[in-house]
Amino acid sequence: MSFAAVQKHIAVLEAVGLVSKHPRGRQRLVRAEPAQLARARALLVQLEELWRARFHQLDDVLADPEPQE
Repeated sequence: MSFAAVQKHIAVLEAVGLVSKHPRGRQRLVRAEPAQLARARALLVQLEELWRARFHQLDDVLADPEPQE
């Protein structure tokens, strides 16, 4: 991955609050924001549960030999 690509990824993560940049001389240190990462993880877990439930419903519909009216 190129340096420019890494910068773009970090910029996106910073824009949504998952990381923050802190100047240190000529360097910019990037630090994860644990609280925001935990919130993002919780949301992704909820979405996973939602989609798993939908797929189970779809499995049930496809397994039913009777046509639905």
